[in-house]
Amino acid sequence: MAKEFFLEIGTEEIPSRFIPPALENLKQLFAGLLAGGRVASTGEIKAYGTPRRLILVATALDERQADLSKEVVGPPKKIAFGPDGAPAKAAQVFAEKNKVPVESLAVKTTDKGEYVVAKVEEKGGDTSAWLAQALPGFILSIPFPKSMRWMDKDIRFARPIHWIAAVFGGETVSFDLNGIKSGNLSRGHRFMSPGAFLVKDFKSFQLQCEPNYIVIDPEVRRSRIVKQVAELALSVNGKVLEDSGLVDEVINLVEYPVPVLGSFNKEFLRVPKEVLITAMREHQRYFSVVDNRGELLPYFITISNTKAEDMEVVRAGNERVLAARMSDAAYFYDHDITVKLADRVEGLKKVTFQEKLGSVHDKVERVRKLAVSLAGILGADAKAAERAAYLCKADLITGVVGEFPKLQGVMGGRYAALSGEDPRAAQAIEEHYLPRFAGDVLPKSPEGMAVGIADRIDTITGCFSVGLVPSGSEDPYGLRRQSIAILTMLFDRGVHLSLASLVAEACRGFNLAADASKKVNADVLDFLRQRQAGMLTTEGLRSDVVDAALSVSFDDPLVAKEKVKALDGWRTSEDYQPLVTALKRAGNIVPKNFAGAVAESILRENAEKELFAAFSRIQGQVKDKTGSLDFRGALADIASLRKPVDAFFDTLMVMDKDEAVKNNRLALLAGITGLFSAIADFSRLELSGEKSKG
Repeated sequence: MAKEFFLEIGTEEIPSRFIPPALENLKQLFAGLLAGGRVASTGEIKAYGTPRRLILVATALDERQADLSKEVVGPPKKIAFGPDGAPAKAAQVFAEKNKVPVESLAVKTTDKGEYVVAKVEEKGGDTSAWLAQALPGFILSIPFPKSMRWMDKDIRFARPIHWIAAVFGGETVSFDLNGIKSGNLSRGHRFMSPGAFLVKDFKSFQLQCEPNYIVIDPEVRRSRIVKQVAELALSVNGKVLEDSGLVDEVINLVEYPVPVLGSFNKEFLRVPKEVLITAMREHQRYFSVVDNRGELLPYFITISNTKAEDMEVVRAGNERVLAARMSDAAYFYDHDITVKLADRVEGLKKVTFQEKLGSVHDKVERVRKLAVSLAGILGADAKAAERAAYLCKADLITGVVGEFPKLQGVMGGRYAALSGEDPRAAQAIEEHYLPRFAGDVLPKSPEGMAVGIADRIDTITGCFSVGLVPSGSEDPYGLRRQSIAILTMLFDRGVHLSLASLVAEACRGFNLAADASKKVNADVLDFLRQRQAGMLTTEGLRSDVVDAALSVSFDDPLVAKEKVKALDGWRTSEDYQPLVTALKRAGNIVPKNFAGAVAESILRENAEKELFAAFSRIQGQVKDKTGSLDFRGALADIASLRKPVDAFFDTLMVMDKDEAVKNNRLALLAGITGLFSAIADFSRLELSGEKSKG
């Protein structure tokens, strides 16, 4: 019979960001626990959570573990039994270990010889008893970014555990977790309903949640919050500034969401809205309210975790706190605008970019040169791009950015405009940090792209030059993210750019020795190739096709992408499999670095004459089409060689006894494989039946 299992781990407030992965891990780990414990689950496994509790519900677990029957291999026969066939000590120990009579042991012939085997039969026990043994370890196995110890406990968890409710089929699963005894009692909201209540099953628990001011489902909390804040914003003729990230965070800060509408002094609206929005979001987790044009209104909405008797007191308290925050922000802003942005650049000499790479001012000088060289390629105004590069880091030493680091670039653009700088330069300063993350907006202006690419390639090359290379999950300078940002901009804007030239130019800014520069160039380019391969694979293009194409050439990412797409499209052609098979065969026959030209006079068989004629017809076409980036057309021409190539291999022996004939045939094959090798390395392409490399 299947029974429901309910588990609740009650804690002190768990950090918001810990909760979503914890809930996912709860389900996955419990499914694994059941499999290892031979307990069948015929229903759903669900997880719910609030800052004070993690909940797991398995709707239908078998009340008994499955029986186990397995064959265990023991020691070799020659060790387990004596010459007379009597069991030796090794056999007796093996039998005792597996709880079987020694006379029941059998001998089995394996690839390694004859070994003793025992057939082990184990009856399944009560699931309830098994759960009591397994749950302490299961609870402590839940991973968190950080965990802690408390009091005199020898265990660690995200936050101190105060209670555990464990119920299987209506009965308590009793166990002890380092002094914390499980039971069948849950607790209500810390302030509004702190008492305990009985849990018989999940349904009874659910029915008691709302009266005890608990909303256990994060998605229900989300829908309530979204609806509540929208209604409050509408009450002041506004709408909530869209911020899904803030919603994600707030839903896991409260057990029972209670919205509060507050206001602030209109005088603060003279401060750029980005500053006020950041002050509300970062410090207080407040939602901003805007009008239909997106302009900030003097209101905010906060989500309280308590429904107070007098919500006006809550509102007034939040308004006082925000007033202080906004006063600080206004002070920093007012002080910042007394100094022109350009006058701050000199101060960057005192700001370290990286210990081995000098100051931020040194970086700015390198980025200026790179931005100018990129301007022509990107269609940017060189003067505006250079000025933007010169000023792009000056806001790092302003008060507002010191208080709100996420406003880097945004404030630089604002301060540049207030200082009377070229509007194109001001826009580029604001845009050069874009995109900040996957899916973020890209720079709209070519000047913003020029400075953004220059800034990132300088960081990447500089870090590689001093050995700060990403490894595994370690990437403290975000070099992978910055590489992807460069490639994303090039792809999105359709810009042709030589990565080799870009990296070489960046390397020159560090005055490296010749050998060091050569190594950094090679390493950075390979790093960019790997990022490009990852991006293309993520788009659904086959990894072997991507590898084959990029191994030949990836210098211009836009060209490389078109080449990969053409090759991936050709893969579905009926000519693909047989022709690539033939090319691989030819590649195995032709010696490495073989040099030689086809002498038409030596061709004596129809198969080789026809292949040479077909090759001669398309050779020029393929080169022309490859040069004009018509890879689909080039591959179609190469595909036309399929039948004459098949006939060549079916009727001729390449390695003829006549040396001249052999070399002539090798030259013909080398010409054909070379034609394809200008597009991709066919040896890296996987065919059906071959073992995957990816």
